[in-house]
Amino acid sequence: MLTSAFSVVREVISRKLRSRAEIAAESEAIATAANEVLGQQRMVAVDVGAANGLLPHWEALDGVATIYQVEPRADACRELERINAGRRRPELYHVVQAALSETGGPATLYVTNAPTGSSLLPFDGRKTSECDDYIDLTYRHPITELLIETETLANLVERNRQTRVDLIKLDIQGAELPVLKGLGPTMSDGLLGAEIEIGLHDFFPQEVGLEAIIAHMRDHGLELFDVRVARVHRPRDNDHSYYQRRIFSVYDNSPTVSARIWEFDAVFFRRKSLVLATADAATLRRMMVVYCVYNFYSEAYSLAEKAAAASMISAAEASALKSAIVALHRRTHARSWLADTPAMNRWRQLMYRIAPRSAPRWCQYMYQNYPSG
Repeated sequence: MLTSAFSVVREVISRKLRSRAEIAAESEAIATAANEVLGQQRMVAVDVGAANGLLPHWEALDGVATIYQVEPRADACRELERINAGRRRPELYHVVQAALSETGGPATLYVTNAPTGSSLLPFDGRKTSECDDYIDLTYRHPITELLIETETLANLVERNRQTRVDLIKLDIQGAELPVLKGLGPTMSDGLLGAEIEIGLHDFFPQEVGLEAIIAHMRDHGLELFDVRVARVHRPRDNDHSYYQRRIFSVYDNSPTVSARIWEFDAVFFRRKSLVLATADAATLRRMMVVYCVYNFYSEAYSLAEKAAAASMISAAEASALKSAIVALHRRTHARSWLADTPAMNRWRQLMYRIAPRSAPRWCQYMYQNYPSG
């Protein structure tokens, strides 16, 4: 047991001390494994609201997919260009400075004090008195109005000479559903996966909320597969740690003082039955990669089995695909402390007993600090 613990610690330290060349080699190996699943075909991913760069799990697409990063701010686009220039295959990245809307044309942008909080939807102060209690006033106010020119997502995709979008991520402060509708029915019906930020507060109308988004995705053949929850502690005098520290004498992240649910990052996937109904092996492979980006390796593996059972692919092709999926998982997540062995099971049980509840936790496809996840 002690030897196992030391081996885990040694592996963690060695990973922290990896050279840049070792990290690049590991990334190359992951991309090679992902392309085995993909079958070396083209895959298209669009990140709408890309100011902060690729999310950690989307790094799995590095060297695999053609990625469009859409962001209206020039300074954010310049920073994205700088980051992409240092990637292994910068030609796969395309930074697009654009503002999107459902129908295109001129629109009012409500600019908050922090640019990342700006939205095409107005904030209705008459409805948000309770939610206002939770907002960092320096983040939101003052709000100014700016007339801007927008385009639809379909137009953006087409002018970049693409005919489809396989995977999309939207984080644009309440305007996710209108922008997604701007993809149009044809490309929406071909979408394989989507990650959408959905606010659960009343800053924006119900017409763009959780129920409306789920209904829209269902209408286009996608089902809700996962949510990652963001929570926020009640502040006082703009201090989100006030009650924890000054009233209850605990640290700001203490799990003993609950935080309010604030928003979802919702993940949608195309229904398996619809993927199988295409009878298209290329679509099948792209769907598998989309699953793997979010660590749904078992779903990718199952899809290969179902495709073989439906005679969509041969038994030999299914076997090769399943082996490639297992290899991709191994390349991406091989860690000694994840092994299903008696020693590691005992070690994990010990860690569960002594680890604080508020420690960073693995939330399906990325780490999150308490209380989110």
